[in-house]
Amino acid sequence: MTLLWKMRFILRDYWKEYLLAFICLQTVAILNQLPPWLIGWVVDEITTDSLFDEELIITLVSIFVSAVAIYGLRYVWRSLLYGASVNIVREQRDRLFTHLTRMSPDFYQRHTTGDLMAHATNDLNAVEDCAGGGIMTLIDSFIAGFTVLAAMVFAVNGKLTLMVLVPFPALIWATSRYGILMHTYFGTAQASFSGLNEEARETVAGIRAVRAHQLNERQQQRFHAQSRRTVKANRKVGRVDALFIPSVQIFFGLAFVIALIGGAQLIQEGEMTIGMLTTFTLYLGQLLGPMMQLGWQFSIFQRGSASWNRLERLFAQKAEVADKPDAATAPENHDLDFHIQSFAYPGTDRPVIEDILFKAPAGSFIGITGRTGSGKSSLFRLLLREFNLPEASFITLGGTAIDGIKLRSLRYQMAWVPQEPMLFSGSITSNIALSKPDASQEEIEQAAKMAAIHDEIMAFSDGYDTQLGEQGINLSGGQKQRVAFARALLADAPILLLDDAFSALDMKTEATILKNLTQFHGQKTVLLITQRLPELIKADHILVIEDGRIIEQGTHGRLLGNEEWYARIFRQQARTLQLRDLAKAITKTDNQQV
Repeated sequence: MTLLWKMRFILRDYWKEYLLAFICLQTVAILNQLPPWLIGWVVDEITTDSLFDEELIITLVSIFVSAVAIYGLRYVWRSLLYGASVNIVREQRDRLFTHLTRMSPDFYQRHTTGDLMAHATNDLNAVEDCAGGGIMTLIDSFIAGFTVLAAMVFAVNGKLTLMVLVPFPALIWATSRYGILMHTYFGTAQASFSGLNEEARETVAGIRAVRAHQLNERQQQRFHAQSRRTVKANRKVGRVDALFIPSVQIFFGLAFVIALIGGAQLIQEGEMTIGMLTTFTLYLGQLLGPMMQLGWQFSIFQRGSASWNRLERLFAQKAEVADKPDAATAPENHDLDFHIQSFAYPGTDRPVIEDILFKAPAGSFIGITGRTGSGKSSLFRLLLREFNLPEASFITLGGTAIDGIKLRSLRYQMAWVPQEPMLFSGSITSNIALSKPDASQEEIEQAAKMAAIHDEIMAFSDGYDTQLGEQGINLSGGQKQRVAFARALLADAPILLLDDAFSALDMKTEATILKNLTQFHGQKTVLLITQRLPELIKADHILVIEDGRIIEQGTHGRLLGNEEWYARIFRQQARTLQLRDLAKAITKTDNQQV
């Protein structure tokens, strides 16, 4: 009942379906009382040798008609309740998906993908069982139970009814105890299933690494261990679940014994007839169904309650990054100003960025470089407002602090290509057009040409209709990066964020793309994170970041003259490129001689 109270705001939208189902159930309960009464009447008529053929035919027809009516009404109320439950869960699944898409990155640091998938599948399935079968059995058991009891008291014998009800308080106590155990054990089983889900997901997602490092047996052992824990938790649920029906049958067996003994005595005293005892035992048999349903309903509701509690805890978590009440749309001016005194990721005390002060005028090309782990990508994550900045720090767009701009509007101003591009199952066309679903094929192909991937796409047998596997598994790393880059170009956002977006490309392809980017100079603001310093030669301004701080900044020429980190690394990379070009030239000469 606690679960139903929690779900009342959801259930009330379907009150018409539930009301009509209630009426059908009550009608079924009343019709169910007719056959036992008619059978008892027939028994009494037979014992007194006063049953006529016409009366027997009418009785049989009445039983048949009531059975047909019960059949039709049961179909109606089952359809209504199950239909309502499916719609309820659909709404909750949509609500859950929307909730997940709005959460900040720190939320996904606290929850594994397997756990979230278990919420979206097993937990919602348990809620669906509760909203459909659970409510159905609850209403059915109470309506049918009280109707049968009323018939036993008023149509047969109230004294015998009181006798057979003596064992029922003990049955109610036993089933309530089972319900408490069921709630605890099922919550544990669902959590264990989340772990199993995550173990399977990680293994499948990383199958290349598993095979390359010969980790098959290790992953199998980990999965088998988690599987055994899940089975153990579900066995506890099964053992408690198995207690319901045997307990009901034991107490009902005792009730039948009491009915036969008490009924025989009442017949001897002349208070009942054999036909009335027959009707009473048939009614008692009808009472077994609601009690069995009540026991099953305890199981369903305890499962649903455990799952609903898990979902409630998830829904109760709010996104750390959200629009302020007075948030405005993004300004037309796209000048960027970074003023970050210090920033540490949630749950940590160590700052990843400190004393970052620089400007990126609209239409400029800003290069950002430095050692791995120096905090470069964190700048992009803060600009995209994946995390909130401390009060003393700020980033402005066109003079407006980004936390005062609506998230949707802010992110529309930027196109981001991450280090590890995310591709989705579907065609190459759909992956490129993700940033602009209404783009024409011509626009898609133009973006692909700018990303130097068009010719390779056309070389596929299905061209742009080529279907990609999960995360674009049938493309190389460089092809994935260029498809993601084409997606970013198609968005036509005024700010382009490139986070080491060319790391998997050869130098020739990289040079082609950089040349294509020059046509956006003065039109788009380009922020490029890279460790390949030759990419930054034409940058308007270059930042060198070390341990979260800017240790050098300026133009390429100025930084070369400083003879510090940038100049040293640039010359090392330049020598490497020269040696590579020399090796290619020697190889070409040897081939010509051969």
